[in-house]
Amino acid sequence: MDHPVSSKRRSFKIRTRFGTAREWRSRKNRPCDVCRQRKTACIIESHPPCKFCRSRGLNCRSSGEAPPRSQRMPVQDVARSSPDNHDPGLAVTPGLQTNVGSLTLPDLSPGIQSSLLATPQSTQWLIGEASPTPQHPVLDSGVTHTLEDVENRTTHNMGLAAEQDTDLLASFRAAIMNESDGVSADILQVKEGGTELTIPPVHFNLLHDEFQPADDLAKAQASQNIETMIAPHGPALVRLFFTHVHPVYSVVSKARFLQTYSTDKFSIPASLRGAIYGLGAMFWSQGSHLPETMPFDLHLLFEEAVSSLQREFHAPNLWKLQACLLLLHERPADNATIETPRTWIFSAQIVACAQMIGLHRDPQQWQIAPWEKHMRKKLWWATYAADIWSSICHGNPPHIYPASFTTAPPDMDDVSFDEDLSVGLQGMVDVSSRSIDISTCASFLEMTKLSQILHELIDTHYSDTCYGRAITQPGHREHQLLEIKTKLDTWESMTPHCVTMGYSREASSFRNNAPIRLAYFAVKALFFRALMSPATRAAKSDPDSTLCRYFDEAVGNFQAFAIFMNQISQRCLHAFWGGHARSQLTLCGNFLIYLFLLAPSPTQVHASFRLLESFHEALQRLREWADDDASLGLLRPVALRIDSFFTHAAQTMRSGMGPSPTGT
Repeated sequence: MDHPVSSKRRSFKIRTRFGTAREWRSRKNRPCDVCRQRKTACIIESHPPCKFCRSRGLNCRSSGEAPPRSQRMPVQDVARSSPDNHDPGLAVTPGLQTNVGSLTLPDLSPGIQSSLLATPQSTQWLIGEASPTPQHPVLDSGVTHTLEDVENRTTHNMGLAAEQDTDLLASFRAAIMNESDGVSADILQVKEGGTELTIPPVHFNLLHDEFQPADDLAKAQASQNIETMIAPHGPALVRLFFTHVHPVYSVVSKARFLQTYSTDKFSIPASLRGAIYGLGAMFWSQGSHLPETMPFDLHLLFEEAVSSLQREFHAPNLWKLQACLLLLHERPADNATIETPRTWIFSAQIVACAQMIGLHRDPQQWQIAPWEKHMRKKLWWATYAADIWSSICHGNPPHIYPASFTTAPPDMDDVSFDEDLSVGLQGMVDVSSRSIDISTCASFLEMTKLSQILHELIDTHYSDTCYGRAITQPGHREHQLLEIKTKLDTWESMTPHCVTMGYSREASSFRNNAPIRLAYFAVKALFFRALMSPATRAAKSDPDSTLCRYFDEAVGNFQAFAIFMNQISQRCLHAFWGGHARSQLTLCGNFLIYLFLLAPSPTQVHASFRLLESFHEALQRLREWADDDASLGLLRPVALRIDSFFTHAAQTMRSGMGPSPTGT
């Protein structure tokens, strides 16, 4: 009886070695242990480590021969065998069980290899590893990945609508090869998922940082310009930043930044260095051992940082998102009367950057380093707050909506993990910035909670469709708003003492808690505007309207705002307020005008006018102290509105409410 040809096939042994250059699919040079275990291409340009081990900082070595291949079932036999003979640990996903022996693959362009042809074992993956199982997991539970700090590599989030189905990606390992058989992009799974868990797997593209030479040149030039401009005052500006800005707006990973800055500052993106230098320079006059006059143009410094950032968007990461969040608070022009649209447009870039690196997806169960989980949560909620507060500058709907993210709110561990400095770094900052500051951490958490309340208010009552429902369903609108009021009242009553104005006066080291208090009153103003809507002549004369029923309560609430304005000290005025304080202060000032113009009775007219007068007097006091661009920029927009109102107040009172009830 003749034997099949396959049974007479002669076997050959190829003597292999390790330690020299190795091309993809080489049978002469052994792959390293890591690549052999991962079943991915092992590419060694001249000598170990291979590209993958070098990118991960792993020990690249080969311990010996690969496992004997005789134990593997031939691919064609696997495809033709009965399903009953399959190893239950290698179950085939329905729809992927294919007769590979009769499969005809289409011609592929020479530059791009199919994901299924990424490695020599790819056809075996299609058949034998179609479903991850405990016996053969796609994601090794013992591996901790990092999505940051991989030299010359960047990770991009792959959403559910990305180029390949997320469940399919979880079924096999894949890579995209370039024309020279190098790995152009790898796919990294950081979280298992599936139908049993009712959550999707999470994948990232791991890409080589290869950009246009013009972009690389522009970034290098911006970096050099920034350092030349501020030299030799860089360390002093960093110290000023962490003394004055970070306690109010703690979005920078403090210990990580200082450690990197002290060892290799040029590895930090130019945009982040420029943003920190620029915000620190706003407090130049408060720095010790600095010249009396700032020797560089602050506007040009920010321009260099923004210019670099636009090119850094090709490879977003946590560093660059921190730069985005800081650059949003660039000092405004001293002649600004209305918030520049650039604030709102720039916030869209911040949201897009955060989504590209996957911050909108909850990392709690991901196989990444704990510090990275903390930082991702913290930066997502900083992005969330920046988006909602930027949206109210012009009354636009926020870019982020409830169904667009799953990241859980931060806790104290998330906001404090990188605030304690080692002894070697403590000399780079003032004494007040060397350890965890409870006020700084609590302020971030409370602003997050307040931003969530504001988001709910904007989502449910400040859109064209919501306006129509408010008119047709006033009872339902009022019920919803009273629920929001309960949340606001709870927030105020539960606010820790360390974020109150009283703490600012009592603490041994000054902490400016005025910005979060101002933000609270801005939300209150928007709440009462929604509750008392519509602001019409008919509502003003109808005692049953929400305008009349809640008017006295609104006046009472904003008497507390007038008290707050009188609590602002000269030191507080010259502290860091952030870029959103101008629009928040304008909202509150305009709401006082709103109350005066809509007062239903003579008694209420006098009460609202006294409130306006008190606010006007507080503004005049603060303007006498305002002797720098930052404080002038904070007060000028609302001061112009209040001054304009008082100029025409007598005529307004004689003629009654004009055609535009909220006009200023």
